[in-house]
Amino acid sequence: MFSNPFLRFCLLCLLCLAPEGLKAQTVIDLHTGRISAKTKDDYNVETRERWQIERDSLEYIDCLTRAFNHLHTDSLLQAQDLFERALRLRPDAPGNYVVEHNLGRIAMARGQWREAVNRLDKVLQSQPSMADAREDRAACYLQLAMFDRAIRDYDNLLLQHPHDPHLLLLKAVALTQAAAPYDALDIVDSIIAEHPDNAEAYLLRAEIHLGLKQPGYARRDIKLAAQHGLPDNEVQHFMLRLEAE
Repeated sequence: MFSNPFLRFCLLCLLCLAPEGLKAQTVIDLHTGRISAKTKDDYNVETRERWQIERDSLEYIDCLTRAFNHLHTDSLLQAQDLFERALRLRPDAPGNYVVEHNLGRIAMARGQWREAVNRLDKVLQSQPSMADAREDRAACYLQLAMFDRAIRDYDNLLLQHPHDPHLLLLKAVALTQAAAPYDALDIVDSIIAEHPDNAEAYLLRAEIHLGLKQPGYARRDIKLAAQHGLPDNEVQHFMLRLEAE
C-alpha cells in the first residue's frame, strides 16, 4: 500500500500505541479514602472504558493510515483533517510529534508560516534533537523575516553537523537577510574552499557581491556557478539583474 519507505516508517512508529489494560484489583473511594474490592459495576465501568480506549486507538490508526495516503497523493486538506482528528482522538499518544510535524509541513506548503511555527514548536518541545523539524522551523523564520531566530536554529543544527555545506549555506542566507553580508561571505568562502564544485555556493556569493555593489566579483562567481552546473535559466536571470544594476 505504501511505496514510500518514510510513510511506512511513520506508521510503524505509530502502530505501537495499543493501550494497556487496567490491572488494579481494588477501588479507592475519593471521598472517604476507603479501599475496597471491585464490584460487578466497577468491572462494567472498566470494560466500557477499555472498549472506548480501544475503539479510539483503532480510529486513531485508521486516521493516520488514510492521512499518509492523502499526503502521498498531495491531497493536503484531506490529510490535514485526518491528522487533526487523530490528535483529538489520542491527544497524549507518544507518536503525536510525527503528526504535528506533518501538520507543520502542510501549513508550510500552504504558506501559513506562523501556523507552521506553532506546530513545529510543539514538535521541538518534545523532540529537541529532531533535525528535520528544526530546519523546517528555521525556513519558516526566514519567510517571516525573523532572521535572528533562524540563525539560532541553524547554529543548533550545526552543533550536530558542523561541516554540513547545506546547513552552512542556509545560515549564510539567513545572515545575508539579517544585514550581515560579510559574515555570510566568510561562511560561503569556507564552503567553496572545502567544496570547490558547489554551484549553489558560487551563486550565493554572487548574490552577496551584487548586494554589496561589487558587480565584477558577482560576474566572476555567476560564471563559476555556471561552470559547476547551475541551470542556464538561473544564470541568464542573474545576468539580467546584473546588467540592470
